[in-house]
Amino acid sequence: MKIRQAKPEDLPAVVKVVLAAINKERLWTNFVPNRAGQDETYVNEIETLLKEHLDPNNKDWVVDVVDLGKADSPKIVAVAVWDMAAAADDDKKKRELKMNIKDSRLNAYAEVVDEARTKFFNRYPQHTYLQLLATHPDHQNRGYAKDLVHAYVVKAKKTGGVLTAIGGPFGYIFFSGLGFHDLGPVTIPPNAATSDGQVIKAMSLVVNKEERRQSIVDSLLNYISS
Repeated sequence: MKIRQAKPEDLPAVVKVVLAAINKERLWTNFVPNRAGQDETYVNEIETLLKEHLDPNNKDWVVDVVDLGKADSPKIVAVAVWDMAAAADDDKKKRELKMNIKDSRLNAYAEVVDEARTKFFNRYPQHTYLQLLATHPDHQNRGYAKDLVHAYVVKAKKTGGVLTAIGGPFGYIFFSGLGFHDLGPVTIPPNAATSDGQVIKAMSLVVNKEERRQSIVDSLLNYISS
């Protein structure tokens, strides 16, 4: 198993994982069309969105994957999509779902994210938002999602920073186990797709910058110069 940044040629595999996962995850079923509404147009919109995220010239997003295959035969089973430009600054361009599918579930998702940012995430001058964490149903319960988040935390320690996410009941337990703190509740607004208001949690993890450990050479140089 290896964790790596996804490449443009990984698009079909990434789309496959995302589509399979969101139809099984209770939280995400509040935000996507039901299976009957997942037509070719819907799939194309997902592909277009992820294609933009995988563009090497797009520095606003990082897509990490768990790959169980070999160099010449990748096998992607889990995906994490990180919004690198999430910030409280008003002059930052807004993150919007670039989907033209008219489904009340998508509108609900946009409202939830906006509320989480306004009420909770904007307290941080800069933060990295975990937009999506998905594991293919055939490979769940093996720790791959946790591996993806942990790998990003390790990278974040080089500079320090804040990671943010939203999660339902399962997500709350999952992120809490990784050290995320509960910032407060966000309500999914009732609509035609989600008949009852449901509460999810806004969560954050402050990652402190890891001080570089002194090497043997550094110690010798300090000794010589003292």
